[in-house]
Amino acid sequence: MFLVDTKQKKITIWEKLKNIKHFEIIIVVVFCAILLLIYSSTFSSTKSEKNTLTALTTEEYAEYLENKLSNVLSQINGAGNVSVMVTLACGVEYVYATNATEETTSQTNNGVTTTQTTTTEELILVSQSGKDSPLVIKENLPKVSGVLIVSSGASNISVMLELQKAVMALLEIDAEDIEILVGK
Repeated sequence: MFLVDTKQKKITIWEKLKNIKHFEIIIVVVFCAILLLIYSSTFSSTKSEKNTLTALTTEEYAEYLENKLSNVLSQINGAGNVSVMVTLACGVEYVYATNATEETTSQTNNGVTTTQTTTTEELILVSQSGKDSPLVIKENLPKVSGVLIVSSGASNISVMLELQKAVMALLEIDAEDIEILVGK
């Protein structure tokens, strides 16, 4: 008898909810709001991580690479304690937005036509805090020019080769740009 009463209560509550005008629309809006919150929280964390990396100075970027490489290379079987030093070829390179205009002029002299094309590029400026600055469309991080690895397990030639292969794959540099030394 008790079970029948709770089923009837559930049915009556459901019927009351169904009688609300535009009930389905309310459910869809609430569902979409929940999805939007989940979606935005996921993207905001990955964007902030990416912005942190590009806001680094050249020295901070080198230190970041050294720490990441040390952590990864120390995971290689037999590598032991690993220290890494990275040298960079140059600083951060910025690519700015420009407004290009091209002007072509033609002249005819004695039946000979001469065409001259002039291209003019102008930086696009953006006002930030009352100060004009060029609009950056791309930021190229510096290329690695050399890596020094000191590993306590580098006396084993197979460990040394594994360290070298890992750095070549991670940083896309040649073997001659990598020096591996035996550490304590």
